Amino acid sequence: MDFKREFYNRALMLLQDPRVAKLAQDPRVVSAAMGALKLRADLQRKLEDGAQKLTSSLHLATQSEVNELRRAVARLERELERARAQRRDRPEDRSSS
Repeated sequence: MDFKREFYNRALMLLQDPRVAKLAQDPRVVSAAMGALKLRADLQRKLEDGAQKLTSSLHLATQSEVNELRRAVARLERELERARAQRRDRPEDRSSS
């Protein structure tokens, strides 16, 4: 059994305990849990902002920029293949050139 599954199972067992259920209803505990979640979100945002500033200052491409470039290359490859197919399908008219 992997770590996540084991953690999930133990958390479910804990939530079924009446002492934990009573504790989860305490406003101080709820407030502390919400504060912890907010802290995590704030930390994540600050880390992402710091990483973006660092990649920008080092002139590195971010993952979103790489993904955007991959989509652009794929689009251009499709357009090129369409143009090649149209050229193959077009009857050759070399006498007018």
